[in-house]
Amino acid sequence: MDYLNLRRQTLARNLKNDDGMDALLVTNPVNVTYLTGFTGDGSYLVASDKKYILVTDARFEQQVKEECEGIDVHVRPHSKTIAEAAGEVLTKAGTKSVGLEADHATLGATDALQQAAPKVTFAAAKTRVESQRVIKDPSEIEQIRAAVRAAERAFSMFKATIREQDTEKDLVNAMEGYIRRSGARGAAFPPIVAVGERGALPHAPPTDRALGEGSKLLVDWGADMLYKSDITRTFKSPFGTAPTRRNKHERVGFDFDKVYDVVAAAHDAAVAAVRDGAAAKDVDAAARKVIAAAKFGDYFTHGLGHGIGLEIHEAPRIRSNSTDVLESGMVITIEPAIYIPDWGGIRIEDDYLVTKDGATRLTTLPRDPGAIG
Repeated sequence: MDYLNLRRQTLARNLKNDDGMDALLVTNPVNVTYLTGFTGDGSYLVASDKKYILVTDARFEQQVKEECEGIDVHVRPHSKTIAEAAGEVLTKAGTKSVGLEADHATLGATDALQQAAPKVTFAAAKTRVESQRVIKDPSEIEQIRAAVRAAERAFSMFKATIREQDTEKDLVNAMEGYIRRSGARGAAFPPIVAVGERGALPHAPPTDRALGEGSKLLVDWGADMLYKSDITRTFKSPFGTAPTRRNKHERVGFDFDKVYDVVAAAHDAAVAAVRDGAAAKDVDAAARKVIAAAKFGDYFTHGLGHGIGLEIHEAPRIRSNSTDVLESGMVITIEPAIYIPDWGGIRIEDDYLVTKDGATRLTTLPRDPGAIG
């Protein structure tokens, strides 16, 4: 099935129903990819209910032929800017009112387009394509599954090669290499590897802290196969000793297994609340209730999860103030956590497909907190 064409048809129907809008100028490269399959940059897409025209340059002429079908192409010369070329296409098409992606087009780009097409009226068109991207079609779901499989292959290599003297920086570099070796284009985001008490930083930047200097290890990583995956696991370190009053790094007073069990229970409670029609904030609340009941409520400091797809963070947003409602076909993360300053953090994150009756877990890695390696 030609899912790219189906996406364009859906957008065309929506544009036709918008009074006064002749076309949408897609400037966000992620949205261009979603609608055309083109993976290059520096290109715009003119979308209307009658035609789609990809405005690109000679660098990508052959690539467009390989990646795109059913799309008209306007190749600009190097003497013209992308705005000038897009303005030329819009003027030639006789468009009068064009929607611009308000969350992407800058003031400078808008001014350049207006100068290039003075007879065209440009207006803000917010989240037009993004709202369509929220529900994944079968080809997208399979590509996300492939990204999950790549991430899990990378993790198998990662855990088989870690050493006591490896630093967070060493381990991040190793993970990025293993992700590429697994068949992915690269990491979906800079991996997070946090040793000991540094796990209390949700997005801990890598340091020279060695694995053997902590009693626990938090690893957050994902693969980019065009579509993304996002997984987090927290383990007892096979090398570090348990925190003691003499340990200069990690504070005492908290039992790893007990904290881990709370996070795991919160994760399960959230998954049980996922279904078509569920309010995202209610799913967040299900996990937060478990953590709060265990007296760790103040230590869960971010939203429960987010959508994934062509971008690592996209709609829906699963947090306490979200107005999003879950629908079948969404792919989301569930990632409850407890972050205790000077002790460390525990986060468990998996990727799920929202279905009519619940959630299908796409991640297959076990959640065993026992020693890694």
